[in-house]
Amino acid sequence: MSKLVLLGLSLALPSAALACPGKGTMTASAADTKAVAADTETVAAVDPTHCAKKASLVGSNCSYTTGMMAQRIVAEGSNHAFAGMLTSFDEELESHVAAPFTLGSDVHVVANAVIEQLTEAGLTDSRVSLEGKMLEIDGVKYFVATRYVSLAA
Repeated sequence: MSKLVLLGLSLALPSAALACPGKGTMTASAADTKAVAADTETVAAVDPTHCAKKASLVGSNCSYTTGMMAQRIVAEGSNHAFAGMLTSFDEELESHVAAPFTLGSDVHVVANAVIEQLTEAGLTDSRVSLEGKMLEIDGVKYFVATRYVSLAA
């Protein structure tokens, strides 16, 4: 029986390493690439637990880890609102979660589908109002946006 377990593990463990390909190309499913029409006042129905698809937002971080972290934050986090400008964040977190922006200096904005939509609307250098969930994990504060509104005049 133990030989069968060892054989199973030897087959399963190498495939787990393929779950996060790193800098490989990412492809989106047809459902994820649907065109979403939204103006600057509302956010179309996008799932905030989905990782952003753009390499410029995810970088060399793991999209799988980012998506899993977004799901955890939405499930366990507390409601949080922010109004102001996003600050670009070019460093990588030890968690390998993609966080291209910060709120203030210590809250990392997870690169999810809502943030991707915000960047596509060209609002990264504008004042915005964000609603979402925030959770502190191992001393790092993460924020997942669930909605945004442009405050630009």
